[in-house]
Amino acid sequence: MGFSKSAIQAIQKAGTPGEVSAGDLLIEEGVFDETLYYLESGKVEILRGGEVVDTISSGDVFGEVAFVEKRPRTASVRAMESCSFVAVQRQDLLRSLAEDSEALFNFVHAIEERRNAHMESHDGQEVDAFLEGVATEATSHRAVHHPYLLALRDRSLPDMKWALADFARQYLGYSSHFPRYLTTVIGRLEVPEHRSALMENLTEESGIYESEEMEELAEIGVEQEWIDGIPHPVLFRRFCLAAGVDQESLSEDAVEVVCWREMFLGVLSGGSTAEALGALGLGTENVVSTMYQHFLPALEVLEVPPSETVFFPLHAAVDDHHQETLMEISKHYAATSEGRRDLLKGMRKALTLRAGFWDWLHARALTKGQSDEGATQLL
Repeated sequence: MGFSKSAIQAIQKAGTPGEVSAGDLLIEEGVFDETLYYLESGKVEILRGGEVVDTISSGDVFGEVAFVEKRPRTASVRAMESCSFVAVQRQDLLRSLAEDSEALFNFVHAIEERRNAHMESHDGQEVDAFLEGVATEATSHRAVHHPYLLALRDRSLPDMKWALADFARQYLGYSSHFPRYLTTVIGRLEVPEHRSALMENLTEESGIYESEEMEELAEIGVEQEWIDGIPHPVLFRRFCLAAGVDQESLSEDAVEVVCWREMFLGVLSGGSTAEALGALGLGTENVVSTMYQHFLPALEVLEVPPSETVFFPLHAAVDDHHQETLMEISKHYAATSEGRRDLLKGMRKALTLRAGFWDWLHARALTKGQSDEGATQLL
């Protein structure tokens, strides 16, 4: 489906006419710019990494990917000859299209058709290959198969019950803030569809599941009454009590926990959107189902009903859906070299922070807390 006459007229009505000479750049790869162009005369070439990959002739529209998805330009556009065009800004065009429902319908469908074609192209395949490689790197990272996690799995720590109670007490200060991590990233996303998709993850964090998810969980022995309507932080507190943690000791977090939490939030809020997605998606949700598998054998030493430790099998299953959502959103940011670099940077930051936390817990588990005796104590 191409752009209808009414959609083109809406662009012309809302836009500003302009002219360029041969060799002039209209769009520069990597720049954050939401302008949409309608080429009235002339011819332009599309370049990625300095290489010409396509050409566009008069009567066509370009710049639509960044216009719709509000992300950096995935390619440069250069005039091959003298060209005249109409350039239109997002809000101006949306107001113009709102006056004609048929034009709006056509515009949306034409854009979606082009986006799908782009994702199925060679560039789309490169994006998929990149994300697959980064995801594999993440699940192979030391933070996911840390000696501490392996010792828990093998139940080889000096005092397993002490180690599990210590883990529960310390990890609560990170995991109970997960809804905050999600809302931070949701607030960074520019595309409404991306925000809506991630809101579904936030809904699950509140203990609300689709019927299909409940059926999948039932297959692995998770009963509905254990989890339905119960926020995940509450489920983790249930595990804390099952592990023998004193309720009063859960009110204050260790400095190491606060440092991890604040530095992780700093990555989510302080870097680019792609970096935030890399940290929460590739570096966190992507590895949870693999990482939590190490805890399942360790939980047996507690000798408590499975409803008390359901937090772990639940996340080993449900987080696969969370991972898929974040991976789909990441595709839109992985289309540029800058976006790929930031996704990778965010992922590695998140995993490095987690590995450092495991280092601390491992030392504590091996010495039953004596490794902290030389540290400054707060009064």
